[in-house]
Amino acid sequence: MIFYKTSSFGNDFIEIDEGELAYPTGRRPRGGLPAGRADKGLLAEEICDAHHAVGADGVVFYSPCRQAGIPSGDSPCRQAGVSVGGRARGNAFHFQIHNRDGTVAELSGNGMAGLAAVLFRRRLASSPLILQTAVGRRQVELLARRGPVFQLNVEIGRPDFSNRTFFPFLKNRQDRSLIDGLEFYPVSVGNPHAVVLCRERMDPDALTALGRKIECHPMFPARVNVEFVHCPGGELCRVFFYERGVGPTLASSTGSAAVFAVLRRLGKVRDRLTIDCGSEKIVVSWNKGIFIRNFTRLVCRGEYFPCSAPATF
Repeated sequence: MIFYKTSSFGNDFIEIDEGELAYPTGRRPRGGLPAGRADKGLLAEEICDAHHAVGADGVVFYSPCRQAGIPSGDSPCRQAGVSVGGRARGNAFHFQIHNRDGTVAELSGNGMAGLAAVLFRRRLASSPLILQTAVGRRQVELLARRGPVFQLNVEIGRPDFSNRTFFPFLKNRQDRSLIDGLEFYPVSVGNPHAVVLCRERMDPDALTALGRKIECHPMFPARVNVEFVHCPGGELCRVFFYERGVGPTLASSTGSAAVFAVLRRLGKVRDRLTIDCGSEKIVVSWNKGIFIRNFTRLVCRGEYFPCSAPATF
């Protein structure tokens, strides 16, 4: 099957057209039924393995909305567009993401950015792009492009501080909670996050162990993404991201949105926040919702051969 690999601030994803799943070996039968659709979760876990396969933090599966079973009416699928190079081009696509461990995630800002870069590169969509996610429609706008690098404005949406599906322990007007004596701020930005404010920068190994413990704590029925935040001052901060189903990552757009939402709610920032990722910076802003200024690089296009069974000779 054909895949594309993208990287946003070092957070890398594999983007796969769902049409490829009907022929996982790359061989299209001349007659009869397709060879069988691949299991997305198993495929994601397999292809994300950096030692035996391609390697990535997650996999995005996509298809045009008109093929995704989304109803008409005010659906973005009504924006279906013109023909480009014999292919149908439209501004609405169905978006589904799986983590490195094969589990399904509700949303990923960098995953959406990666998909947008692929669709813009292939000239299958134009800006602004509408993505139909598990938590509703999100928009990605192309701001600039230089070769394989795309500058994008990615809509994350409005934060939810009272989501009892993700956080059943919440009570009225509750801002912060405790987990084994550690204070954190629960917030949903389409997916669940626990934001921990740190007075000083901590050792990455210690944060990894703590992130793993929090992610799988019984308080969170759907598990949780964790952000450890250190803000020396002003509108610049550093974040250690521990993502549910992945582990430590170099960046996370929904994680950055969660940090921004908490800091804004506490009055520590206003309508803009910059997160220092070393050589790159994530800019988060508010405009009736949270948006991420994203830089995504197309890494490669390749062909992958899924492992149906261990090799025997």
